[in-house]
Amino acid sequence: MDLYRECYGSNWRTPIKLSLLFLALIFVGGTGEAQITSTLQGRWTAERALAWSASRGWLLGTNYIPASAVNELEMWQANTFDPDGIDRELGWAAGLGMNCQRVFLHYLAWKQDPAGFFGRVDSFLVIAAAHGQKIVFVLNDSVWNPEPQAGTQPSPVPRRHNSGWVQSPGGRALQDPQELKKVENYVKQTLARYAHDERVILWDLLNEPDNTNGNRFRAEPWFKGVHAFRLLKASFEWGRQIAPDQPLTAGLWMGNWEERAVMGAFNLFQADNSDILSFHCYDPPEGLRNRIHEVQTYGRPVLCTEYMARTVGSTFAACLPLLKEAGIGALNWGFVSGKTNTIFPWDSWEKVYPEDPDPWFHDVLRPDGTPWSTQEAQLLRSLSEKN
Repeated sequence: MDLYRECYGSNWRTPIKLSLLFLALIFVGGTGEAQITSTLQGRWTAERALAWSASRGWLLGTNYIPASAVNELEMWQANTFDPDGIDRELGWAAGLGMNCQRVFLHYLAWKQDPAGFFGRVDSFLVIAAAHGQKIVFVLNDSVWNPEPQAGTQPSPVPRRHNSGWVQSPGGRALQDPQELKKVENYVKQTLARYAHDERVILWDLLNEPDNTNGNRFRAEPWFKGVHAFRLLKASFEWGRQIAPDQPLTAGLWMGNWEERAVMGAFNLFQADNSDILSFHCYDPPEGLRNRIHEVQTYGRPVLCTEYMARTVGSTFAACLPLLKEAGIGALNWGFVSGKTNTIFPWDSWEKVYPEDPDPWFHDVLRPDGTPWSTQEAQLLRSLSEKN
């Protein structure tokens, strides 16, 4: 029953949902937890993963999107790709001692024009390398608006956290076998193109796959967890077929990560199939310590791919030294304050903030490149110098 709780939270007891979910799980590849969460062939050995980590050193950086983009589509589409802004901002990242950026791609940007999309990704990687930034690419995402549309993106809602962020591939595509075949082509082509590219160090296959987004969007697929699990499983299968030089991962982000009897299908599958463990934690230091303990039990390298939300106690000063001490790479959410409005907290979807919050929720730099906190900037530089 924990598998159902993980997929559907407080609604797991609904008999109809349980019956349909069981049938759907048969469809995606198994009749029980052991089959569904089994490790796919091709996973790196722990020894290979540890050797990869030793060659990289400590990774420090952000979840990066240029200030000029409201979402991943605006970042990567031809009319709004901003190489000058990217060059400027990644130069600022290098100045803070950062060496790694997690960057979201989008299926629809590829679908519009694969050659143009890859040309822009190539250009981005040239800029990133010039500033000493290694890249973690996120191929797909289950977070925020499930109805992405190619073309001109909506203007940001003032003072609302990530008002324009969109899922990839989106709710309709999750339910459409024909569209999922195109998603497969996107994933495989992207992995194959950069499979031996040393500027790319990690593939994050599907961000927070079972996130229901607080029921903010009526367009979320019915039984989203079932469809998302199918895409998660398929993404690892596609990745193993391409077998890039870089490790594959899908980050743990909620629930129990240590006690297998209560972990649930998503966490079990992600933990059992990731070459290196990655996780999200916006908890204060006490919670982060617990998460560090949980992920370290797997005996593999670990990367924290999301953290730092000041008003809930996840701050650079409180959390970054813990991650450095544990040898866990640290990529906070947000860099330059811009169209994503992530200086505002998550609850800005429910309440109005009449002015900029103090402290900021996410982000590090103002639009002119000056830090929101000089103390934070000094800490970043100090810890990176000890790398």
